[in-house]
Amino acid sequence: MYQLKPGALALIVGAKTAVGRKNIGKSVELFGLCRAGERFINPVNGVVTELPPGARPLWLVTGDVVAFDGQPGFAFVRPEFLMPLDGEPAPSQSLADALN
Repeated sequence: MYQLKPGALALIVGAKTAVGRKNIGKSVELFGLCRAGERFINPVNGVVTELPPGARPLWLVTGDVVAFDGQPGFAFVRPEFLMPLDGEPAPSQSLADALN
């Protein structure tokens, strides 16, 4: 399994919303994983955003995609809807280590 990390490339492979489905199959650059309560500056439009308490983590991605409100150049995507296109394998526990 490969790890998602900022600066890496990924393919959008799923979405929950109609607007999000327009991004499926597109290659994007991962900007950062946004968690509830964290503030960050969107690199495309310069807007400071904060995910509300209890929100699930979302990756802010950039590329030829559209956001939920139709703004071009970025989108927020659930981690499970991203497939890394490059990078190094994530650390994993071997079977022998798991049994000990």
